[in-house]
Amino acid sequence: MVKVLISYDMQQGKEQECQDYLVNKMAPALARMGFQFSDVWYTIWGGSPEILGGGEVESLEKARSIFESSHWEKLVAGMEPITENFKVRVVQPRDEA
Repeated sequence: MVKVLISYDMQQGKEQECQDYLVNKMAPALARMGFQFSDVWYTIWGGSPEILGGGEVESLEKARSIFESSHWEKLVAGMEPITENFKVRVVQPRDEA
């Protein structure tokens, strides 16, 4: 399993539009592709991204197939006008002894 982290800041005045897009379009589309959010954090204070969401994918290969797909590119294009600092990170867990 690999952890996928998606972070961004919502553009001022577009917070509701951003939340609606995430809940109604991005999250369901990602679930159909094999990624499901397990955590979503909202930062109220500090220098961290305003929104940080995470979930797991079965393998690095599956993560690549999702996040390098044209469908993903279309989803990101929908986020671009309503967010700033949009980033995706894939984190492989350390081997535990």
